This record gives sequence, structure tokens and C-alpha cells, in this order.
Amino acid sequence: MQRPASGMTRHPARFAGGWACRTCGLVYREVPKAACSSLGQLMHHADHGRFFSGDIHDATDNVTKWPDATFLKALERPDRMVFSALRNPYTRLLACFFDKVCTQQRDGTYYRGNLRDILNQHYGADLAPGADPRPAFRRFVLFVRDTLRGKDRFWYDRHWTPQAQHLRSFTVNGVAFDHLFHVEDFTRGVAPVLARVPDAHRPALLPRFNVAKRPDLPITDFFDDLTLHLVYEIYRWDFDVFGYDAFAPDHQAPTRPLDLDAVNRRLSDPHPPHWACLGG
Repeated sequence: MQRPASGMTRHPARFAGGWACRTCGLVYREVPKAACSSLGQLMHHADHGRFFSGDIHDATDNVTKWPDATFLKALERPDRMVFSALRNPYTRLLACFFDKVCTQQRDGTYYRGNLRDILNQHYGADLAPGADPRPAFRRFVLFVRDTLRGKDRFWYDRHWTPQAQHLRSFTVNGVAFDHLFHVEDFTRGVAPVLARVPDAHRPALLPRFNVAKRPDLPITDFFDDLTLHLVYEIYRWDFDVFGYDAFAPDHQAPTRPLDLDAVNRRLSDPHPPHWACLGG
């Protein structure tokens, strides 16, 4: 296992979000709303030869996640592959809004209890059925910026936490990524992961699971000038490190290929730029 850089301390509690396969040395750092359901199902299939029946996030038996001791053993395997996936911050944030704010969850309630009331009462978001979702989304973006900048731990939420912060939970603890890929090129990006799965447990087809549904409107319709700058303020590091176009929400594909060594180096920096993540 790669050791922490000089002057850095390993914090085991920060491996939250880590999944591992017992059979093939795959270690996945989950990034919410970046194909996490599809990749979680792949991890399950790699161990059991079948997809989980239901939402993979409900799986508890025979799933290896931190802090299970088996997960830490997987990190120590010499043949491990540590991987994760990345998504354009604009489409990821839209998926958060429609999946976690607009849509009832599996138990019939809305996500985070009174989140919708907070957005309505404090930010003026009209979330009534049939209302235009674009103004409400822009108010949601302001709410996200405020809670991250204010480090409001009650409303701090992993679904819209910047992706760089999720990945840093591994890199600052000395665990570098062996493979990162953009979900915008999912088939090619996931191929090296699939290649590690034994033939008997490799799915012939990897469907996309839990895809958030949004109205058939151009992405640019959701982002006025203020919202563009708020998204850049929140996700500046995601844009910069992962190669996405900061002020062109309709350009979903990255503008350059990932330099894995550079990404690992920047994400392991114990003193990132002050703007790197509003959440600290």
C-alpha cells in the first residue's frame, strides 16, 4: 500500500465511501451522483455473479465497505485497483436537485425531511407540482453555496459535496488512484475495471442504474449568469483538476484527458488552495 507523504497523517475514519471486492482486488471510492449505483452494482456482480435486486445502496449483507476489516485487507493487496468515476459538475448538480429535492425517495418521503421547506421558506423555491423547475434549481444552487461556505454541518450533504473532496479522503491518507474516468465516456472508462473481474462474474452488459430524470429542457436553461458563477465558486477545483469547461454547461464532455499522476499529486496536497473546496 502506498504510504502517506511526509508530514501527512493517516486518518482511517476518512475511508468512508470505500467499497471493495473480495474476489478481484477492486477498490472503489464512491462519488455520489457519478454513476455510483451502476458501479456499486458492478462491485456486487464481481463478488456474487449477479446484480443486487433493488437499490444497491440498500445492500448490507455480503457487501465489503469501510470500516469492515475486509476492506482494509483489500487495500493491502499488491494487485489492487483503486478507482472512481467523475462527472461534469453541472449535470451532477442537476441530478442532485431532481433526484434528492424534486423526487420522493424509496420510502415515500422526501430527502432530508424538511429540506424542501427550507428551500421554499428561506430561498423562495417553488417546488409545487407543475411549477417551472428552473428558478427553484437556481435557488437550490444558492442554498448549496451557502451551506458549504458556512460549513453548516447539519445541511452539509455528500451528494453535492465537490468530487475532489470525496477523492481526497483516499489521497490524503496515502491511497493513490490507479484509475479514474469520466462518466461521459462510461463504456471506455469502465473497461479496465471490467477487465479485472473474473470471467464467471463479469456481466455481459452493465446497465445504467438509478438514472435521475429531469425535464426535457436544454441544460443551459437552468443556469443564468449568477448560477454559473455560483457553480464555479462551489466546484472550481472539480473543473480545474478534472478537465471540465467551467462556463459552458452544454459542453458536458471534458476538455482534456486526465493526467492521473497530476490528479493524485494535487488531491494529496495537505495544503490545497483556499478556494479548492468551500466545505474545507
